Amino acid sequence: MNSKLRFAVLATAAAVSAVGAAGTAPVAGADPPAAGDACTALHATARDINGRMMWCNPTMTGAHNLVWQYGGPS
Repeated sequence: MNSKLRFAVLATAAAVSAVGAAGTAPVAGADPPAAGDACTALHATARDINGRMMWCNPTMTGAHNLVWQYGGPS
């Protein structure tokens, strides 16, 4: 494979990868979380409907599921 063809193949692959990655970017949900709602990323942050900061932390009892809470990471 000559160098011009190799460059064209690599450039095309890079462009397709960049477009694909941009198409899979997460989109913010329409509804803000409320205390006790399930979340999936430990120590993630979000604002509630009143603009107060919430953190994604495990519950202290039970199965220790991740839920939105006030008070920051523990």
